[in-house]
Amino acid sequence: MAIFSTIGGALARDQFPVTEACVYFDHAGVAPVSRRVADAVTAFAADARDFARLHYASWEARTEAVRAAAARLIGAAANEIAFVASTSDGLSCIATGLEWRAGDAVVAVDGEFPANVYPWWALRRMGVETRLAPTADGRLTVDAIAALVDGRTRVVSVSAVDFATGHRRPLAAIGEFCRRRGILFCVDAIQALGAVRIDVEREGIDALAADGHKWLCAPEGCGLLYVSRRWLDRLVPQRIGWKSVIDPSRYLPYHFELKADAQKFECGSTNFLAVHALGAALDLVLELGVDAIEQRVLAVTAGLRAALAAEGFRVVSPDGAGERAGITTVATAKAPETVVRALRAAGVLASPRGGGVRLSPHFYCDDADIARCLAALIASR
Repeated sequence: MAIFSTIGGALARDQFPVTEACVYFDHAGVAPVSRRVADAVTAFAADARDFARLHYASWEARTEAVRAAAARLIGAAANEIAFVASTSDGLSCIATGLEWRAGDAVVAVDGEFPANVYPWWALRRMGVETRLAPTADGRLTVDAIAALVDGRTRVVSVSAVDFATGHRRPLAAIGEFCRRRGILFCVDAIQALGAVRIDVEREGIDALAADGHKWLCAPEGCGLLYVSRRWLDRLVPQRIGWKSVIDPSRYLPYHFELKADAQKFECGSTNFLAVHALGAALDLVLELGVDAIEQRVLAVTAGLRAALAAEGFRVVSPDGAGERAGITTVATAKAPETVVRALRAAGVLASPRGGGVRLSPHFYCDDADIARCLAALIASR
């Protein structure tokens, strides 16, 4: 796979010591962190240990640099980015931030990860209906969304990449559909960021949330929320704290004027440790290049699927042009949970999802990893 050399080759692989322990094909679950991320955590902890808050101003400056990096990753402006505790946290900010009326409706997608369903279901108490668009053979189409949209629809919310089958959703087409109708288009991007490019302007995305612990290879517990400037003034945070207002360091007299940018969703003290870790992960992705990583992920995915097909395995994941990301789900004769246990015993990490075994290698994985995975799958038949 010659493209490996374009994103650092062996040096990039060396960033992930997990390769010495196993074949890690579970980035769609909880990814390993890189050496760079681990070093950032260690450095911050040492600074806090040795100097307490002496360098607090530099922590704040680093936070703003990480905010700018997150914005560059998705083609946004820094003032459209807030840090959140998780994808669910970010999506909940959107679900609770709109002024709902009884009879309003949301269109989400049946079979997607619950993080992008439950925040909308919670609106039932306000009389808001959540309609779930069906998929066919793992695919979501604009027509399936459109069939459920009417004059009461306020939000369409989809995952950028399906967690079970790996189908890459037609975001630009859905975004255009929503924009023409004045519907907020919300995206759960956790299975995309760090693996394939997302451009919020090009794809017409109004709100996006993603934790860092999957394809970005950061620790759990810190992610990003994007809210387009087109919608910022129409979304009101429901969790309010001392940092929700302008000039938060001026404690008294009280001055309740909410920030006008996305930082109004950051209600309290910053999790500087987590932001430093996420920042190191973002820096690595941006340094290697989003497009180069995507090409590499798609090349690894294509190599894996070709190897599976050559051995008679049936890939469940959609495989059309533009439909692939980093996830490949393969059907197995035995129960997927049984096969996953056999793979783990052979030193290959994967997950049971989508009625099969979900394999999710990243850009630093190579042909030898694919060969080990394939051998373990053959042995588990």
